[in-house]
Order: sequence, then structure tokens, then C-alpha cells
Amino acid sequence: MKAGSFYKPNESLLKAIAKEFKAIRLKQGLTIEELSEMSGLHEKYIQTIERNHRNMSISVFVQIARALKVSPSKLLDKALGAK
Repeated sequence: MKAGSFYKPNESLLKAIAKEFKAIRLKQGLTIEELSEMSGLHEKYIQTIERNHRNMSISVFVQIARALKVSPSKLLDKALGAK
């Protein structure tokens, strides 16, 4: 492994997760403001995640998934393209 490659985020995975979060939120008829209240995260933070402008921690990933009432593992599988 090259030095520094450990810290480079997987952009395609982050984009797929962001797309899934937004699709689920919209399917549930939730606004960003409502998801913010449900997850305890700031609206602007959620917006930057949905726009794929921010890398999120695993704990934030789980926090949003739980607020959307979806299994984090199933959401990750879907983002990875698993069936």
C-alpha cells in the first residue's frame, strides 16, 4: 500500500451512500429539516453529505440510517450494489 493511500476516501462509495440517503429521505417524504431533528445533526451537515461534499464517520452514517429507520448494513449493501 502506498503511503497516504490509506486516508483517501472511496469517492464512488461516498457518492452512492449520499444518493441512497437522499432517495430514502425523499421516498419517506422527509425534508432535510425533519431528518435533522430526527438524527440530531445540523441541516447544513446533512446537506453536505447528500451533495457528497463531506466524508462522514461511521457513527454519523449509523445515526442517519437509524433516523431513516433503515438497517445500516442493508443501506451499505445497496450502496455497494449488492443484491
